[in-house]
Amino acid sequence: MDAELIDEVEREDPGTAFASDARHWIVIYRERIALYSDLLERAREVLSRSLSSRGAESLAADVAVLEAQVARYRSRLEFWYERQWALEGLQLDRDSRTVSHRDRSVRLTGREYQLLETLAHRPGAHIRPRQLLVEAWRDSRLPEETLRTYIVRLRAKLAELDAGIKIQNRPGHGYALVFNGQH
Repeated sequence: MDAELIDEVEREDPGTAFASDARHWIVIYRERIALYSDLLERAREVLSRSLSSRGAESLAADVAVLEAQVARYRSRLEFWYERQWALEGLQLDRDSRTVSHRDRSVRLTGREYQLLETLAHRPGAHIRPRQLLVEAWRDSRLPEETLRTYIVRLRAKLAELDAGIKIQNRPGHGYALVFNGQH
């Protein structure tokens, strides 16, 4: 681990009272997961082609270290997702399919809830419509117009909460759940 990352991680404050800090750590851990996942994939490819047992043993140990690091980063990322929602004063309830902010709640349809949950697991990250159809509803055959219809409905319900959360559309990049102060 490089010295800059060690310094950065040492400044991590799980008890922070600022949602912007949680957003910062979400970005850090998403980037780290992407980097280490790429390294892990390449190491596995090399390992699968490795002929030397001595080299394979060493590489297998490296793969295990990378897997552990990715798992740790995913755990921290999940923590910061949950922390951000708590700091924003938002709650998702899967059983009742409601999203709440302070004293307000809105009930969502099953599809609206699945869509919001998918976006909420990657706040600020844009997801292309086709990918969003697969991740939220496991159906790439649905027309994108169906997705747009649910986005409009979900935007209206989120606006009712007055929680500073919205669904952003960036043409060519897709949809993202963003909080005030997040771009």
